[in-house]
Amino acid sequence: MLELVACSVCGELHSPDEIELAFKRPDAIAALSAIDREKFCKETEDLCAIWGKDDDSHRFFVRSLLPIKVVARSTPYSIGAWIEVSKEVFSRINELWDSDSQLHEPLYTGKLANEIPTRSGSLELNGHIQLTGPTTRPNFMISDTESTLFADQQLGVTEHQAAEYRK
Repeated sequence: MLELVACSVCGELHSPDEIELAFKRPDAIAALSAIDREKFCKETEDLCAIWGKDDDSHRFFVRSLLPIKVVARSTPYSIGAWIEVSKEVFSRINELWDSDSQLHEPLYTGKLANEIPTRSGSLELNGHIQLTGPTTRPNFMISDTESTLFADQQLGVTEHQAAEYRK
């Protein structure tokens, strides 16, 4: 049974599932026409690629979670977002996707591939991907220290602020 949480501002009870923001695809893929998606993209629920005109213009994406501390909760709020990574990182993550050995991998670098609606300028924020196991999505921690998302992840937010991400 899901734990309901009370909003510290409005007082209403919410399920974490109804307030957590999740993106179905990276913004770059969502912006393509259906014809271009069919022609240039390879997509699964966790890994996506856009084929460019040459090897240097291909783009690779991994679905991840951005954990954010919520002051009144024992579990973090997570934004389900896509991270753009290099071909080498994408290949390594794909290779380890179903393996327990991914827990021993170092951090990988990437860039946020979704604009968070309430965090203007969040698209392409730099960060680090940590693989978390074959049954969970990787975590992504923002490393751009001047960004609001970095502060949210490091300092935490209120329950009400977490609910605001969905707006």
